[in-house]
Amino acid sequence: RRWNTSLSELLEYGRDYILDAKPKEISEIQRLNYEQNMSDAMAILHKLQTGLDVNVKFTGVRVFEYTPECIVFDLLDIPLYHGWLVDPQVADIVKAVGNCSYNQLVEKIISCKQSDNSELVSEGG
Repeated sequence: RRWNTSLSELLEYGRDYILDAKPKEISEIQRLNYEQNMSDAMAILHKLQTGLDVNVKFTGVRVFEYTPECIVFDLLDIPLYHGWLVDPQVADIVKAVGNCSYNQLVEKIISCKQSDNSELVSEGG
């Protein structure tokens, strides 16, 4: 059997799931935190139509810099993975990348390339 679900229906299912999945027995602080997360997720759920901006870190397939977009996946109970990893056997790259996120690494490369220091320019390569 083939399912035809429009994007608007899918977003509606997502909203319903988030609203129904609210934990029952939690403290007041946890409730307020959950409600804030739910509000943040609802505000960006429409971005699923064009794509969400998540910021990977290169140290693991499930490691991301926190962004509000990540909340959507958490609340929908969808694990988020990426394949942008650094080969641990290439020591120079491991050292250069460190624990930087994608955005931090781009900023580092731009900064290095604009530097007057030739060593930094070559590192930004």
